[in-house]
Amino acid sequence: MISEEKIREFKKLRQSGEIYNCSDEDFIEYQHHLVQKIYEYNHTPETDLGLKKGEQILKDTVGIYGENLTITPPVDANCGLDSVSFGKNVYVNYNCSFVDDGNISFGDYSMIGPNVTFATAAHPISPKLRQNQLQYNKSINIGKNVWIGAGAIILPGVTIGDNSIIGAGSIVNKDVQSNIIVAGNPAKKIRSITEKDDQIYDHDKIISQDIREKYL
Repeated sequence: MISEEKIREFKKLRQSGEIYNCSDEDFIEYQHHLVQKIYEYNHTPETDLGLKKGEQILKDTVGIYGENLTITPPVDANCGLDSVSFGKNVYVNYNCSFVDDGNISFGDYSMIGPNVTFATAAHPISPKLRQNQLQYNKSINIGKNVWIGAGAIILPGVTIGDNSIIGAGSIVNKDVQSNIIVAGNPAKKIRSITEKDDQIYDHDKIISQDIREKYL
């Protein structure tokens, strides 16, 4: 069993941004332990008892577990979500992948579509270093009330500002400002989000007065 001191050492190294060897035997053993928790979560039944068990697994595993967190299984996380921080009321749809060697943070009310990948791990260009399994990690930061569409890929070091929308299938390789919509490969700005978006939806359909009065 790996010592607590060794675990702290690994966490510090993973979050440092420095190059390290990810094939270290102790590190792999530690990683297997973290991944096993995700395996257990993915195999909890959709019953009242199973849902309670799944919630407890997440609370024991996730770095910061925000109130009303929903993660729809299956989910993949090669470091067991222990470097992931969730604000309150975050929703993660099924088949999302977290390459969470480095830190990943989500602000309150963020919505993540299915099949989205968050990758913090990177590798040096040097072929000799790569063949010896060296890597380094860059944190990903997702702001409040961000919507990330299905199949998007968020690459190492990216920050996405509050209220922004990432189009389905986009590859985000640089920071995204607050209050804008981006899409494509690589993702580029489509337009800003404005007060007009409180009045219409789906291009030109009017949002009813009842809904506006209740929610805006």
